[in-house]
Amino acid sequence: MHKKLKVLIFGASLFSFNCALAAEEVNLYSYRQPFLINQFLNQFTKQTGIKVNVVYAKKGMLERIKAEGRNTPADAVLTVDISRLSALADANLLQPVSSPILHKNIPPQFRHPDGLWFGLTLRARVVYAHKNRVQDDEIMTYSDLTKPRFKGKVCTRSGKHAYNLSLLAAFVDEKGEKAAEDWARRLKSNLARRPKGNDRAQVKAIKEGLCDVSLGNTYYLGKMETNEKNP
Repeated sequence: MHKKLKVLIFGASLFSFNCALAAEEVNLYSYRQPFLINQFLNQFTKQTGIKVNVVYAKKGMLERIKAEGRNTPADAVLTVDISRLSALADANLLQPVSSPILHKNIPPQFRHPDGLWFGLTLRARVVYAHKNRVQDDEIMTYSDLTKPRFKGKVCTRSGKHAYNLSLLAAFVDEKGEKAAEDWARRLKSNLARRPKGNDRAQVKAIKEGLCDVSLGNTYYLGKMETNEKNP
């Protein structure tokens, strides 16, 4: 038997959950490092008086919660991607939340139909391109990455990573399974190297001349622009 978590959160804010929480403390399992979310959690505590205890786990959170079963101390989970949301929901580890505040502020397409999870932030998976070797209008859609022009010019992290799985899932939803599979195969044939590293590693590969374009999340741009020691 498993203890079912009160709610699964996708984003970086707990402001809307004060109506659903009655305890003096809550235990939050987080895929995000505490220093990235402490400002939000501190504000939540200030507004509600509820202390938030954070357990950071970059990997193995699903397995950990399963192993802990009904004895898990987790009350909520903060995750970073729809694939991880779906995995926890599919494992039957979540229980629904009914909150007028959440329903008012979060559109239906960004929350589970039965209230198992709520999406609080959005980010885009975009194309990074060399400013000189790629023209501004050459890549307008993901499909453009599969053009013969970019044979051996594309870098990406593993296709098994949650970020790329979510991108493929969105492609399936938009174009259908057959079109998505065809796109993935043609993209693979355009790779400059075997997928490795994180999103920033792909941009570094562009700088080093290993490829001309890559896939990555938007927030890495800000991180690279402001991190002089390790751009």
